[in-house]
Amino acid sequence: MTCLVIIDMQNGFMNEYTRHLPEKIRQFANANHFDCILATRYCNTPETPCYRDGWTDCMSHTIDAQLVPEVAGIAGKVFDKHIYSTWTPEFAEFLHHQQFEKLYFCGVNTDCCVLVSVLNCYDRNQECFVIGDLCASTLGDKIHENALEIIRGNITPERVLKKDSAFV
Repeated sequence: MTCLVIIDMQNGFMNEYTRHLPEKIRQFANANHFDCILATRYCNTPETPCYRDGWTDCMSHTIDAQLVPEVAGIAGKVFDKHIYSTWTPEFAEFLHHQQFEKLYFCGVNTDCCVLVSVLNCYDRNQECFVIGDLCASTLGDKIHENALEIIRGNITPERVLKKDSAFV
């Protein structure tokens, strides 16, 4: 069984570096067979480390925290999180019961939530891949590419794929 995990494709993370992703992710998901498509949503609150450090975007229950329509329309289940990683107790429990053979990650930010989530997945001995050209960073292309290099260097280059690869 395979699962596509779409990380934090929210209104508040759309900018000049990321707005090309929603439609590409939607097309990719529709063109490939996944047993499950999940999405995560970063929900900032006064209790989060990001808020404490002065970042007040993507506050819970705001338009910025909502998924972009292209992703909201294809996600079978959405997990809210208050940390960078997708590996909240709810997410981990769901995956444990589903027993997916492979997880494919895409979304934003490559240098933050995608990176941490994939490394956490790898640490759990779960077969995982990043679809590099379906990820981006709100900080720009160079930061995105640097994050992909970190992923390649830590969990092997073969785990960073392109959307046109025949793998699903």
